[in-house]
Amino acid sequence: MLPNRPLNEYLPQKFANGEQVRQFSKPCIQCGAMLHARNMHGVARLVEEHIAIAASAQCPQCGTRFGVACVIDSNKRVRRVILPRPLFNLYLRYLPMQAGETPAGSKLDEVSVPTPASPAPATAASPQPAAMAGDGSIVRAADSVGRYQDRPIPAWVEVGGRRLQFDRVALNAGAVQTGEYLLDGCLVYRPL
Repeated sequence: MLPNRPLNEYLPQKFANGEQVRQFSKPCIQCGAMLHARNMHGVARLVEEHIAIAASAQCPQCGTRFGVACVIDSNKRVRRVILPRPLFNLYLRYLPMQAGETPAGSKLDEVSVPTPASPAPATAASPQPAAMAGDGSIVRAADSVGRYQDRPIPAWVEVGGRRLQFDRVALNAGAVQTGEYLLDGCLVYRPL
């Protein structure tokens, strides 16, 4: 089950046709001020060529709380969902991850921060293909591309002298393919 998070952690989302939704905003129903994705808590998922959003918004200007339930198609048209927001939110949170879906916090193409974590247990605990076994020394980038489970995601790692770039968050270790490296049991890196 996915957690409810600020919507900006679920964006950008990319459609199969290459179009992307990088930001989402909505006017407040009370005062008309524009609320951005960081002011909305919920979930945004790619579901059959639509981005489905179910969130609770709070206006930073007047404090009004209201629900947001909509879908965005690949032409970036927004349509309201008639299903009650709490039910739609629950459905989206329990929906299994689909191929091509970007999990929360997996913004790509930035550089990460080395964290003072012990590298030996991370490599011992993480199943990885033989091609990426390395010598046990892991160097993490200094800048973070986002956060997952309240920990920074290094944009790249060096394993055995080979630099790998962050690709995605894997919800299960079986999702790692040949040539990829699994860090901390959930972060997948691949060669540049």
